Amino acid sequence: MIRSVAPGDLWALRRKPRSQVLLYNEELLAEPHRPFWFALRCLLQGGGRDRGMTVFHDRGLRAMVQAQGRYGRPEQDIIYLVTQGAPSRGLPSDHDIWFHLLERLCIYAGQNYVQRLFTAVPHQYAEIREIFRQLGFQAYANRTILQLSGPDWNQGTTLAPMRSQSRRDHWAIHKLYGSVTPHLVQHAEARNSRTWLLPLTQRWRKKRRHAWIMGQEDDLTAYVHILSGAAAHIITLLLHPDAREKMPDVLRFGLAQLHDTRPVYLLLREYQQDLLAFAQDLGFQPVAEQTLLMKSMVVPVRRSVLLPVLEPSLEPQVRAPGVSTSREDSFAHVRTTRSNS
Repeated sequence: MIRSVAPGDLWALRRKPRSQVLLYNEELLAEPHRPFWFALRCLLQGGGRDRGMTVFHDRGLRAMVQAQGRYGRPEQDIIYLVTQGAPSRGLPSDHDIWFHLLERLCIYAGQNYVQRLFTAVPHQYAEIREIFRQLGFQAYANRTILQLSGPDWNQGTTLAPMRSQSRRDHWAIHKLYGSVTPHLVQHAEARNSRTWLLPLTQRWRKKRRHAWIMGQEDDLTAYVHILSGAAAHIITLLLHPDAREKMPDVLRFGLAQLHDTRPVYLLLREYQQDLLAFAQDLGFQPVAEQTLLMKSMVVPVRRSVLLPVLEPSLEPQVRAPGVSTSREDSFAHVRTTRSNS
């Protein structure tokens, strides 16, 4: 039986799971995921675009799937799969249950106008990746997670001349993104210039975002974004191919903005692998490899301008004036005359 979250599921989430999979994205690296509190919010506030959760419960076996919405975007990230309880004879396996839960989650997402579903599957979870493939998810990039594990081995002290991102820089950042990102990735992520805007106020937010740029106003060469949460700092960057040699100075500038001992992670995608050696020289070491997957919930439809002309449709009915017959004439148009003999 597949349903939405119920009060009894909260108690089950407090117990140790039999098997679970955390699909780490940028948000989960910065802030640890708490399945119990997530389920409680789903119970009190309901699902929708901001969050989603499906539950399987049968003969003491529970399995759950959780998806977190992206702020201001019609998108969700699938982040957590879990199974509770001992396996029972005659019940499907964990992977089969997760398949059906994810299938139902996709249906709920479509009903709540979610346009895209994302997830990041570690390379060692080949069976999980196959589940998503059978559900229509497509891989659009690979990503490497690096953790700062030592000092700056290069011992450089030069910092790039970067400035804080302002409200008018979002279009220039989007232009830099388009110049360094493959078209397949751009099509999957469907970003626009407003995606790069920073929150106006972050005083009450648990996770804070900061960004810096380098270059002319409309021709940037570097962009550094740092997401800071309770667990770690997450660094992502965009670097123009002509400025790849400046990567150590750009990354040093980002590290100089951090003033605590929380772990620091750097996210690099496969098309940024030329920056991997520079990151390792600065003390970053790879800790995980992920495959980024996406499922589109909408189908674009093209309609030709000439299509309405070709399609059969009801013609407008206009009452034409009636034409009288000869019998209906009230008078003769030609007067007949008699001949006198």
